[in-house]
Amino acid sequence: MIYKVVISAVFVCLLTIAMIFQFQGSGSDGGREVRVGLYQNSPKIYRNAEDEPDGLFIKLIEAIAEEESWQLSYVDCEWSDCLPMLSNNGIDLMPDVAITEKRDQNYDFHTLPVTHSWSGIWARKDIEILGIPDLRGVRIAVLKDSVQEAALQKMMMGYGVGFKPVEVNTFDEGFQAVVNGRADAVIVNVHYANMHARELGLHETPIMLNPASLFYVTAAGTNRDLLNAIDKHIEQWRSEPDSPYYEALKSAMVPTQEPRIPKLVLWALIIGGAIIVIMFGVASLLRWQVQKRTKTLSRTNIRFNHLLKASPVVLYQLVMEEGGFRPVWVSGNIKRIFGYDPEELYELNWWQDVLHQDDRTNTIEQFGGIFDSGHLVHEYRVHDKEGKVRYIRDELQLLGNNKEGKVEIVGSWSDLTDIYEKEDRLVFLSQYDPFTHLPNRQKLQERVEEAIERSKQFHESFAILSIDIDHFKKINETLSYQVGDAVILRVAERLKHILKLEDTLARIGGDDFVLVINEDVDVEKVSKIARKVIQRFSAPLRVDEHELMITASIGVAIYPEDGRDPDTLLKNAEIARYSAKKAGRNRFEFFNDRLAEGMHENLMLESALRVAVERDELVLHYQPLVCFSDIGMVGVEALVRWQHPTMGLIPPYKFIPLAEETGLIGDIGLWVLREACQQVVKWDKAGLNIGCVSVNISVQQIETGLLPKQAKEVFQETGLAPSRLFLELTESTIMQDPEKAANAMAEFKEMGVKLAVDDFGTGYSSMAYLKRLPLDRLKIDRSFIKDIGQDANDEAICKAIIQLAKSLGLETVAEGVEEESHAEFLKALGCDVAQGYLYSKPVPALELAAKWQKK
Repeated sequence: MIYKVVISAVFVCLLTIAMIFQFQGSGSDGGREVRVGLYQNSPKIYRNAEDEPDGLFIKLIEAIAEEESWQLSYVDCEWSDCLPMLSNNGIDLMPDVAITEKRDQNYDFHTLPVTHSWSGIWARKDIEILGIPDLRGVRIAVLKDSVQEAALQKMMMGYGVGFKPVEVNTFDEGFQAVVNGRADAVIVNVHYANMHARELGLHETPIMLNPASLFYVTAAGTNRDLLNAIDKHIEQWRSEPDSPYYEALKSAMVPTQEPRIPKLVLWALIIGGAIIVIMFGVASLLRWQVQKRTKTLSRTNIRFNHLLKASPVVLYQLVMEEGGFRPVWVSGNIKRIFGYDPEELYELNWWQDVLHQDDRTNTIEQFGGIFDSGHLVHEYRVHDKEGKVRYIRDELQLLGNNKEGKVEIVGSWSDLTDIYEKEDRLVFLSQYDPFTHLPNRQKLQERVEEAIERSKQFHESFAILSIDIDHFKKINETLSYQVGDAVILRVAERLKHILKLEDTLARIGGDDFVLVINEDVDVEKVSKIARKVIQRFSAPLRVDEHELMITASIGVAIYPEDGRDPDTLLKNAEIARYSAKKAGRNRFEFFNDRLAEGMHENLMLESALRVAVERDELVLHYQPLVCFSDIGMVGVEALVRWQHPTMGLIPPYKFIPLAEETGLIGDIGLWVLREACQQVVKWDKAGLNIGCVSVNISVQQIETGLLPKQAKEVFQETGLAPSRLFLELTESTIMQDPEKAANAMAEFKEMGVKLAVDDFGTGYSSMAYLKRLPLDRLKIDRSFIKDIGQDANDEAICKAIIQLAKSLGLETVAEGVEEESHAEFLKALGCDVAQGYLYSKPVPALELAAKWQKK
């Protein structure tokens, strides 16, 4: 008997050696090369003691590669470098990646997770931690910038307690912080902790957090075929208990250690000595291996239970009985996810009782289909223990008859509630304003259509109020966008208080609201509501340290007189609102056909003006500035015109106020500045010295604070010297915000730009304040020039302005000089420069060059 055992042992050894040589001599067929990222995170992915790639993800991808004839090559990287390498095509596939919202945007994930992970808290044995409240004031080592710290803090907020984080860079450093007394406990990945924590004398606490599903990923838009192949094999192997998937999972949890006979025994067998001792040795070795495997399998069972406990997927087993199916086992994590204790579920057809009423019939019918295909996936709704509706994905596999002859089914519930809630959120965002939660333009359109249908049915009318906050742009620009946002929220709340249940309040733009009065109305009733809205606005509104007085302009359209469809009604209400603004704001206007004619032209002009700069429709005309002493040109003023493709040349008085009202004046003003400077440089190259160029700037350009920076960029682009540019500001522009205007003018002066006050004498500037401004020129308004020789008051004003300018050391320019008598009078008073039709009207650049080169 002993002889046969010895001979068998020798035979096994020789057969093993032969298989090893055969394996080493064999090669694999060539196939697609797949570069796989490899980093240290045992037992899921790592290099083992023999420096070979190992772990759950490695074993699984190697099994898939063998099926798909892939050639795998491993690229070592640090975790922080692996994903960037994936994005930069340094690798094709990255294992062991948890899905997050940001990663989902930058990378492609396959559908079925490989496994699940979670984090736990491990503490010194002298510290007892039984729950979250025990963590008060405990020093806990956490990875720097990790999600674990945020997750734990979020959990502890509900208990009103806090811990003391001790930041570390690695899990090993965290363990050492506890061992050395720098921390009391450590947050660590549970797989990693199970391998190392007990060796250091740490014990596991009941607190678990941050469960996550783990996947293979590729760079977005690349290698989708790899992910499809991975999903295909995982889905197939999950239903096969002896598949490579479960073998890889077991191997990662319990590294396989095949019994082997020590070399000393082999030599003893070969030389034929000490047979009895060898047999006892072999028996002892086998007993040791069995004991070790038993302990390891016990640990595996503990790990598996931990995995189930933290997993977002509930596993269950059913048996078929007369009248339905009875659960015989349910994983304990159902308590955490759905609130039920497993013991509550062992009733016949328990799951039917928690089905959502609307899904019950279809789901029970679908469930019966498992006997046709043996496999079933179905999504439906259930109620958790607290009655909340939850969306689940139920995946079932028919196993057949067990030992007792009963049909068995295994399955899993995956909680899809978050996914469905995100979809609901997307639907909400498509129909509602995310800031105020009011209906947006799309939802408003639906509500107006519903109001039209109701009104048709009952032969009634209803009203639409288009509401806009007056001067809201100034609040954003002068106080901050945060203050502007707060104003929008407060206004929305005030308007909500006016609503009746059947009314609708929508926000369709920055400060644009629409109120639908969904009841039978007349002019008197709507007027009363509009006055109530204006009254609501009149109360002071306090935001932080600011107390604001805001007003509103309202336009009203009534169905069916002012329109029979949503677009017409909303457009006409908006036209009426524009009219209210034009009439002075803080008022309401009803739509009528007269408004439509004028506002239609304005709306058309506004739409065309928004693209006029892009389409190169704006042009500059230049009017010479002439020295009184020798009638020589000392400069030009650049004046913008709009060459509309169908309406012809549009003068500035028609579109400049519109540009200021719509906020387009900044873009137009910057275009004028750049174009004028470029033209002066062109004239210089052509040999025409025109001196300086004057450009008008608006109050909006001053208010933004961007003009000085923009002017510097223009000088750099064009090469024009700043000293050859005059910027002209009106008195009203300066006095609207004197401090901001003075600051801007000081910046221009520092650059070397010259400054002029345009239309002087028509405003209300303080002479004392004017004296402090860094000015170079005063321009006498044309209204004082035209009646020289007929109005003694105008002559006196001209004389006073010229004397004031001389006392301040400023140059004077007379605008609107059209007759020789005007010129003689002004020259006698000592005026420096003339501008007017007597010398030239504003003309295009080419015409000006042709005329003045001859002089």
